[in-house]
Amino acid sequence: MGNHHDLTRLIHLDPEALKCPYPFFEQLRTDSPVTFVPEIESFVVSRYDDIAHISRHPEIFSSIMPTGPVLARQMMETLMTLASEDPEFGAQMMNQRGGQVRVLLGADPPDHGRQRKLVNRAFTPPKVKALEPRIREVANNLVDAFIDRGSAELVHEYGVLLPLTIIAESLGVADDELPKFKDWSDDFVAAIGNHNMSKEQLKSLVLSQGEFFEYFARKIEERRANRRDDLISDVVHAELDGQPLSVNEMLGMFNQFLVAGNETTTKLIASSVRILMERPELMERLRNDPSLIAGYVEEALRLEAPVQGLFRTAVEDTEISGVKIPAGSHLMVVYASGNYDESQFPDPEAADPCRSNAMKHLAFGHGEHYCLGAALARAEGRIAIETLLERLDNLALAPTANLEYEPSYVLHGLKELPVTFTPRVRASV
Repeated sequence: MGNHHDLTRLIHLDPEALKCPYPFFEQLRTDSPVTFVPEIESFVVSRYDDIAHISRHPEIFSSIMPTGPVLARQMMETLMTLASEDPEFGAQMMNQRGGQVRVLLGADPPDHGRQRKLVNRAFTPPKVKALEPRIREVANNLVDAFIDRGSAELVHEYGVLLPLTIIAESLGVADDELPKFKDWSDDFVAAIGNHNMSKEQLKSLVLSQGEFFEYFARKIEERRANRRDDLISDVVHAELDGQPLSVNEMLGMFNQFLVAGNETTTKLIASSVRILMERPELMERLRNDPSLIAGYVEEALRLEAPVQGLFRTAVEDTEISGVKIPAGSHLMVVYASGNYDESQFPDPEAADPCRSNAMKHLAFGHGEHYCLGAALARAEGRIAIETLLERLDNLALAPTANLEYEPSYVLHGLKELPVTFTPRVRASV
């Protein structure tokens, strides 16, 4: 079967496959919608309906290893080797807090529901609505910093800093150094969907986690003593049936908020700008009618899902589309493939801001684990695009640009996006 070979290119991080994996997924949906791929020791599930089914049944399909069995084992083996070579590092690793608990993304019912109830309030649409003026202000400040140059690198000068600033402010740690959060965040995601991690990278990841947990453990103590109006305080003081979260649960959550609250939205912002630059007529249409931007953001999420897929583990014998899945098997549900499934999205390659079911895409997952921060990501994506279109004309890819994607078959994001533009003359207010 040719499809394994193509998928293997993606798993081995072939740059062309990373840039555009969608033809491989299409072949899978057609030829073998549920197929075992030895390289990732998992069944790959590529059709929309099957992905939705798995997502709706967390009691059968556990989230215990969301980034897959191969990564989990490789990390374990490499860390053991590192610990034996460097006992001091080993001791540091063993004493780390926060890493042992299953939280949100990696939690199953009933823990998942309990944790989620406690933090849901922070990300409700009214809360996000209240943040919008601040998101807009941050976006404009970032554009101010590069507008006079007529060029920018939109990943690091815009896509990273917008969501990172907002999540740091929401957590209540914005007065500290953003670069440190970004470094931590980069280290945390470096391993996801990448089987070629060096020992150095893994060591860096563990040390970053240690720093991260120490830093946030101190914040938890501070907020216990003095409550403030921020997400850390909300989590520290939240109780469900009289039970607060454990410190390890809190640390795991902050870890996910930091990473999920910036990495994925960065990828969304860069992709949505890239797609527009390839479709100048669509860019003009959005500029003339900004009410279409929200619908466009859904299409950008569908076309370039920042999280291409996650893993589930079958806890009992089951079957999907006639394929037997033995208990203990791992499955990779490929959201990015479901997003191109023609049975759901006719003309899947088109970016249609008026697509009637645009919000049914799987970029935020589906079912019980539907992304907690979806409303925030949508607002950030929409405001990011609105601000660029309001302020920049002739937005185009820089002539020297060479678009490369990060080395991961799970996460999908541009390394950088160099652009040129002319400042737009704004009507004086």
